[in-house]
Amino acid sequence: MRLALWPRESIAHDTGLKLGSANPAEMTIGHNVSSKSEVEDIMEKAKNAGAFILKPSGDTSWGGYSGYFQDPDGHVWEVVFNPQWEN
Repeated sequence: MRLALWPRESIAHDTGLKLGSANPAEMTIGHNVSSKSEVEDIMEKAKNAGAFILKPSGDTSWGGYSGYFQDPDGHVWEVVFNPQWEN
């Protein structure tokens, strides 16, 4: 798997879209884990480190388990357990 990260300015230039104000909700950072309890542990650690819980962890409509938090810098994270993925 490859991940490419580009400056917002470059994406605006390539797509022709107008560059707007930066918004931490423009994307989420996904952290996949191996169990529901690991989701809970990481969400608790994030909260204790100063993160704001956007959506407490819980069952998803697609059969997984996840929660969302926003770190002190404004980045949005999803901590997710997908039982369909092989570890």
